[in-house]
Amino acid sequence: MAARSMSGEASRPPSKDRAVGDALRKLLLEPVDPDDVDLVDPEVLSLLLPLAEAFASYYLRMDVEGIDGVPHGRALIVGNHNAGITFVEPFGIGARWYRERPDEILQWLVHDAMLAMPGLRNLLIRGGCVRASHQTADAALARGRKVVVFPGGNLEAFRPYRDRYRIVFGGHKGFIRLALRHAVPIVPMVIVGGHESFYILHDGQAIARLLRLKKLVRSETCALFLGLPWGIGFGPIFHFHLPTKSQVRFLAPISLDAYGPQAESDPAALDAIYRQVTRAMQRAMDDMAGQRRLPILG
Repeated sequence: MAARSMSGEASRPPSKDRAVGDALRKLLLEPVDPDDVDLVDPEVLSLLLPLAEAFASYYLRMDVEGIDGVPHGRALIVGNHNAGITFVEPFGIGARWYRERPDEILQWLVHDAMLAMPGLRNLLIRGGCVRASHQTADAALARGRKVVVFPGGNLEAFRPYRDRYRIVFGGHKGFIRLALRHAVPIVPMVIVGGHESFYILHDGQAIARLLRLKKLVRSETCALFLGLPWGIGFGPIFHFHLPTKSQVRFLAPISLDAYGPQAESDPAALDAIYRQVTRAMQRAMDDMAGQRRLPILG
């Protein structure tokens, strides 16, 4: 393909130049509030999605199935957390989602430590992320959006390598209360691959309790792992994500209509729904794991 000439570059429609400039200004300069669910920006998404799609296609070699089975309208998408803090698979999932559902916003609930990082903060919030809390989730669902949550959080993100094909929600049931309160279906989303990008020897839960990390930085783990660029890494820190093949599967929605909002305070109902969700996800993960042949390569 011939390179674009300077004259061709100059003749681009000014409106497109302005749109790109506005998106960059929002990404780099404008202050953002991590609790504001209305800051997701179409201009920023249009700028970022081609990059995210290329990353998902060529680096992660991502396969996504089941988006067509996700119901339209409000829903709670519940996924498993991979790859420690370096959880890059959602970028590819978002790109595939907006390619098929451009008019349906995904609101991602994210650890506030991630949203405190300069530069990354604006990118995430303008791309649809908000601080993980019941308040932000309530606000997003009230606006008719789909909310994406990873109930396993830090505990699942740093689960040992031997458990890379296990769903580890740690008994967290807040997502079920949220779905019951808003009478929305739960859509399980299973992700395989990212947890092969480093080798976790031990999750360090005892050390995390000793250091009171849950209170200080909302971390239940202080993992010991092998990974780049550290060689040996310690704690809830970033690592270089190897080009592991990623597989994503959206499962059939789970309706909670039979329970009603009052089940939010019913331990038996919460336990039953928790088992239903995690068992469905574990079955799918077992099936996806059985298709993989080699770590990293998939």
